[in-house]
Amino acid sequence: MTIPAFTLEAIAKHRPCNEDFGRVKSLLPKRRKITAQQAGDAGCTFDDILWVASAFALDNKDIERRLQHWMADCATRVLHIYERDYPSDDRVRNAIAASHGYANGEIDEDAWDAARDAARDAARDAARDAAWAAAWAAARDAARDAARDAARDAARDAARDAAWDAAWAAAWAAARDAARDAARDAEEAWQFDRLIYWLGENPEPLAMPEKQKVAA
Repeated sequence: MTIPAFTLEAIAKHRPCNEDFGRVKSLLPKRRKITAQQAGDAGCTFDDILWVASAFALDNKDIERRLQHWMADCATRVLHIYERDYPSDDRVRNAIAASHGYANGEIDEDAWDAARDAARDAARDAARDAAWAAAWAAARDAARDAARDAARDAARDAARDAAWDAAWAAAWAAARDAARDAARDAEEAWQFDRLIYWLGENPEPLAMPEKQKVAA
């Protein structure tokens, strides 16, 4: 599997913000391709790399597929929060599996939509868990909007919001106030590492957490 790599010239064609692009240009070599891992090592931020990946995903099916897997992994990461309160509800778990399946071409869009809608219903049923509902809705819509609407900035923002909301959900369960902020930052760092992983060589989906046991 070819590792995605980008040149500054190719990035410029997607018309990034002048200020951010100027900073990135100062970090990266000018005349050769660079991978996400190399960009991260050079000092590019989570936002930088996510923006570039989202822009290129609009006309690159491999990168689009990798981002869909990454967003499903972000949802997997916080699945235990939902299943802690709803251990007998498999709708969110099934939707995550369907997201990976759709990215791999194993199921069609109708099947993915059905799983997605079931997850939406689950989030609606669990209205008191607003953080989870926001995280899943954003993660779901990010990949679909990137593929369907070809709106570069909308795709970037939706994907970024999905990661942020998932981090917030995990942090909210971990602690409050300063401890919550620290947990959120740690979760975002994990998501950054996971994004670079998915833009690397031979990535694999995050294993699903074990099902919570339903009390008798």
